[in-house]
Amino acid sequence: MIGKGSTVIVIKAKDGSVFGGYADERWECGTEWYGNSSNFLFRLTEGYGGWPGTTANGHYQYLCWGKKTLPNGMGLGGQFEYAGLWMETDFMHGHSRGGPLCTTFDSPRLSREENFLVDEVEVWLVKPLKRDENEEAMEGGGVLSHAQDMEFMEMAGKKMYSKNLGPDASGKHKA
Repeated sequence: MIGKGSTVIVIKAKDGSVFGGYADERWECGTEWYGNSSNFLFRLTEGYGGWPGTTANGHYQYLCWGKKTLPNGMGLGGQFEYAGLWMETDFMHGHSRGGPLCTTFDSPRLSREENFLVDEVEVWLVKPLKRDENEEAMEGGGVLSHAQDMEFMEMAGKKMYSKNLGPDASGKHKA
């Protein structure tokens, strides 16, 4: 989902609650909140509804990993330790704290309990970025060509066996 475009994230918690959010801007790993008021949160169970972004603050979306001094995870709205929707980097734990409301979205808590365990997560790309063909040709390669993508896969528990098989001096991949 990094750098791809607008996404919808749907989470089903182990307690049966279903909720998520829409991120209008592409996801980028960094140390600052960003995004815009087109983002929103929603709940599909128990008092279903949708909550659009407000102009109370600019905390629409956040994605960070590999930092020792900042929270690592994915957030939509609110602030660290008190997000409208937060998922840890293990994609198994999260929280939705909006008591009484998440100021970024004026949304209530999305899950039954403040802290939740993830049962399922789906991310849908709903508005891909328009890319220049020349830019794509210069990027080349797959996940092994992008250090951030490899780190993300490893954090998700995927072993990168061919991580050290990058191109040699001639530009050809090692066997």
